[in-house]
Amino acid sequence: MKNWDAAGAVLEAYQARLDKAMQDGPKSYDAALKDSPPNVGVHEIDLEMRILRVSPEELRIFGYTEQQMLGKRATEFIVMQETAQRAIEQKVTGAKELKPFMRTFKRADGSAVPMILLDRHIKDKNGRVLGLRTAMTPAS
Repeated sequence: MKNWDAAGAVLEAYQARLDKAMQDGPKSYDAALKDSPPNVGVHEIDLEMRILRVSPEELRIFGYTEQQMLGKRATEFIVMQETAQRAIEQKVTGAKELKPFMRTFKRADGSAVPMILLDRHIKDKNGRVLGLRTAMTPAS
């Protein structure tokens, strides 16, 4: 298994880079989303857990096309769907802290891949949570 602290640091740094790029505008953010570190995927979900955006690196890691993921509930790609759904609901309401955690995803070929994840809230101008942005890297 990957060093937890090292993986967490990579995810934290990439999330910080995305936060800064978001402040710089849509073009900068799109570029940062497409230029993730190797083996670091990212996706954004809305409050209904539908995937709004997904990075090319996440598509590569899991073997899906953008069309297969966009608009689908993120839980469709997770092995323990009910557990993930409860955790996501708690995160968007602020009841659960956003810190690195482990979750197992399903690749397009049906194989399972354990991932280390780190979430960030997506908020509107008034600070209302609109969804989550999740950065992730394989655990091994």
